[in-house]
Amino acid sequence: DYRQIFRTHLKEKYLNMGVHKCYHHGKHIESRLLLVKEHGISEKTPCGIPQQDNFIDMGHVFDPDEEGCSSSQTVVLQGCAGIGKTAVVHKFMFDWAAGMVAPGRFDYLIYVNCREISHIANLSAADLITSTFQDIYGPILDVILVYPEKLLFILDGFPELQHPVGNLEEDLSANPQEQKPVETLLCSFVRKKLFPESSLLITARPATMKKLHSLLKQPIQAEIIWFTDAEKRAYFLSQFSGADAAMDVFCELQQNETLDIMSSLPIISWIICSVLQSQEDGDRSLMGSLQTMTDVYLFYFSKCLKTLTGTSVWKGKSCLWGLCSLAAEGLQNQQVLFEVCDLRRHGIGVYDINCAFLNHFLKKVEGSVNVYTFLHFSFQEFLTAVFYALKNDSSWMFFDQVEKTWQEIFQQYGKGFSSLTIQFLFGLLHKGKRKAVETTFGRKVSPGLREELLKWTEKEIKDKYSRLQIEPMDLFHCLYEIQEEEYAEKIIGDLQSIILLQPTYTKMDILAMSFCLKSSHSHLSMSLKCQHLIGFEEEEQASAFMTPVFTLNQSVELHNLPVSRLHLLCQALRNPYCKIKDLKLIFCHLTASCGRDLSLVFETNQYLTDLEFVKNTLEDSGMRLLCEGLKQPNCVLQTLRLYRCLISPASCGALAAVLSTSQWLTDLEFRETKLEASALKLLCEGLKDPNCKLQKLKLCASFLPESSDVVCKYLASVLICNPNLTELDLSDNPLGDTGVKYLCEGLRHSNCKVEKLDLSTCCLTDASCMELSSFLQVSQTLKELFVFANALGDIGVQHLCEGLQHAQGVIESLVLSQCSLSAACCESLTQVMSSTRSLTRLLLINNKIEDLGLKLLCEGLKHPDCQLKDLALWTCHLTGECCQDLCNALYTNECLRDLDLSDNALGDEGMQVLCEGLKHSSCKLQTLWLAECHLTDACCGALAFVLNRNENLMLLDLSGNDLKDFGVQMLCDALIQPICKLQTF
Repeated sequence: DYRQIFRTHLKEKYLNMGVHKCYHHGKHIESRLLLVKEHGISEKTPCGIPQQDNFIDMGHVFDPDEEGCSSSQTVVLQGCAGIGKTAVVHKFMFDWAAGMVAPGRFDYLIYVNCREISHIANLSAADLITSTFQDIYGPILDVILVYPEKLLFILDGFPELQHPVGNLEEDLSANPQEQKPVETLLCSFVRKKLFPESSLLITARPATMKKLHSLLKQPIQAEIIWFTDAEKRAYFLSQFSGADAAMDVFCELQQNETLDIMSSLPIISWIICSVLQSQEDGDRSLMGSLQTMTDVYLFYFSKCLKTLTGTSVWKGKSCLWGLCSLAAEGLQNQQVLFEVCDLRRHGIGVYDINCAFLNHFLKKVEGSVNVYTFLHFSFQEFLTAVFYALKNDSSWMFFDQVEKTWQEIFQQYGKGFSSLTIQFLFGLLHKGKRKAVETTFGRKVSPGLREELLKWTEKEIKDKYSRLQIEPMDLFHCLYEIQEEEYAEKIIGDLQSIILLQPTYTKMDILAMSFCLKSSHSHLSMSLKCQHLIGFEEEEQASAFMTPVFTLNQSVELHNLPVSRLHLLCQALRNPYCKIKDLKLIFCHLTASCGRDLSLVFETNQYLTDLEFVKNTLEDSGMRLLCEGLKQPNCVLQTLRLYRCLISPASCGALAAVLSTSQWLTDLEFRETKLEASALKLLCEGLKDPNCKLQKLKLCASFLPESSDVVCKYLASVLICNPNLTELDLSDNPLGDTGVKYLCEGLRHSNCKVEKLDLSTCCLTDASCMELSSFLQVSQTLKELFVFANALGDIGVQHLCEGLQHAQGVIESLVLSQCSLSAACCESLTQVMSSTRSLTRLLLINNKIEDLGLKLLCEGLKHPDCQLKDLALWTCHLTGECCQDLCNALYTNECLRDLDLSDNALGDEGMQVLCEGLKHSSCKLQTLWLAECHLTDACCGALAFVLNRNENLMLLDLSGNDLKDFGVQMLCDALIQPICKLQTF
């Protein structure tokens, strides 16, 4: 059986996996993966985030689904450099060959090292398959391709795409024999043009995932987990001759929090063990000073150099420089395999190749006599960074780059800040590393490179950050590597907001983020949204890294809590120079210990004024600890938002205590947070406290249906007692007419100073409008009333208008969108527009106003006392017949600034009539919305004439109309005229 021959071959090939020193960590990596889902904001599920973590063993990723179906699958393993992607894949292949995973699922595994083939001009799928079986005698393609559904193609190290994805579709091939460029061939696999019935296993770095996603169809995406402490301990024990020695190093490692975090990356643990196996005290003490990835790699290379003695030190430095130029040339040419002639060209002779010194950096490719590759791809990236850091004009002797500017060199990798080479380059340019770099590699650091790198960084941010073309975390890693707060402060100071929305972040990510944020001397807004923070083990108890002094009352409880996922971030927020003013924590699996760490922030931080939680899981203990911090005298928090959170009565009690003591908290918002009546009662007790300074209370979609009436009674009592409350938002709650009746008892009280009331989507009818009308007649403060999406009907609005006509004249904004209205209510609205000089905004979106209703409204617009500035009539069943009335109104009305007529069938004739009013000198309209108004190029001449006459119009929206090229050309002819002041088109 040819399949059995192949299995035996694979077992023999990978049987000694782990003997090779750089992959030895493979057997210590648990194959537990975190299933990841991209989670853009979604209305279908809360935040678009899974409700629970999904972990899976590597051995089960290709298991049949619940219905027993084993159709083709695409699995993507993502992880940063050195996480062990290749080791996990090799282990999977060995386990499959041994019959331990996916039994019967596949006949053959076709392994492709993408980096090793990237420099080849053209390849076919048949070439890749044949090379996999080159050591096995017998039939190849004929046998293998009989059952394509039984094939698994493994694409290890999927590259950054060099060509725009959109241009590749026509080039993709479905023919296994057809020769194609490597990028095109790999994309043919990923897009399932080649062997659509087969399965795919792809490994990729995070930077590649963004482009890879556009090619994939419903992939299973999984993140490789970093070393846990238990795995790390097991690995160290395997690397040293005695357990005591291993544990000594492991314990010393844990004393350096930064290095302890970095060593959770398997490649870093391997480097540390490789260096410290000699047990020299000098190396052990130096280990405590390592802070960055660059430090660790430099530590490794300098240590290897010290293994040489006498005159060979000079030769060793010469070899190192040869490796640097070899690495740089290879990276430029997408080459990771080197023949002896390549090494010689870079000054590395045959004798050098065979010496023990080079074995620290190079290895022979399996099955090849004279082909070499770097021990790990990150070594090639590091040495490339060294090459550029030490570059001077006389050193460019190996390939033609003398004329290239630094800007071109930085850009040549095409990955910006996500390039590991660029990150290493930042690290090598730290002022304190200059001597170590020059001593190790025997060359001077390039003068002026730091300044060039800073200029390039500033230009990249200016050109790309605002367009979301730069992942902030990549930038943070670069700034962390250079470890200079002034440098970081200058870069971060150019940003106004930081938005981090990846599915997962690691401890190392949080470390880099924290370093940069503590340098944020400008006032920043920050959003952190992630499905999972990897590497934080909640079973860990508070360690030596925790701040030893706690001033909160719950100090014992604080000590007993484990190290939180936000520990490093909160350390940055406690820095006196950190000026983050707005922090959003979305999902993030917050725990009680996170509440403790955030609480400690408020003891010292005097800049954080806005805190928002989405899908908060702090629970009672965490919320209670957070509230202790909010009561601190130094706490200046003004806004607290809790979206889709689990808030119990106990938590509301803690929040009530904050309301009774905080001198700063003025805005409290709950959204989609179901609160029991008892919880709201406790909250209201805090709101009634004479010391409560709260001005804005938002309880959107937070009432339980059965408790609406009693809650409204509680809130009425608050309105009677609390004269500070100026904004009340109860939208999306089932208040009903009875609830509003109770609420209005408080609203009508003389102590009530509410200026903004939002009762949108609250199940109101015309009966509620009678209660609201009585409130409007006595209110001396209400400026904004929102009753959007309630079935008020014409009678209900007529009741409201009666109250508005007898009001004290302060109402400014009235939102009646989607309220089941018709033309019958427009006469009452017209009277309000004519008599209430304060009314400047009227929204009637999605009501059946029709032309007759607009005719009545236009009478109000023409009244000299009408001060309306904003009128929205989107989807109001209007036709071109209404345009003459609007035109007449524009002849006389000089107040209207914003008119929205979108989604009404105005047509070209109506538009031409309307344009007569738009070009009149009395028309002061600044924004005009005409989306989906059944317009064609026939009206564009009239619109173009308006653009050349109306100097007030700043925004014109014509989206969703059939203007065609000719119509747009006429508009463009008008846009280029000096008199046209349009800013948004």
